[in-house]
Amino acid sequence: MITFTFNNGLVVTLRTSGTEPKIKYYTELCAAPEEQNMDHLREVLKEMVDAIVEDFLQPEKNNLTARKV
Repeated sequence: MITFTFNNGLVVTLRTSGTEPKIKYYTELCAAPEEQNMDHLREVLKEMVDAIVEDFLQPEKNNLTARKV
């Protein structure tokens, strides 16, 4: 398990599954109390998660497939 903490309050934990051949990740964004724009915070979280998946996991290079939701 690896946890990354970013300056903007984002925390990401990456881990492998213990029973399945998959990588799991958990994210949370802890914004400053004065930040009340939830749409903006959701967009920041999405942008950060997309970048982490692309840059850290490199799905195309590593032949990873996203889970169908």
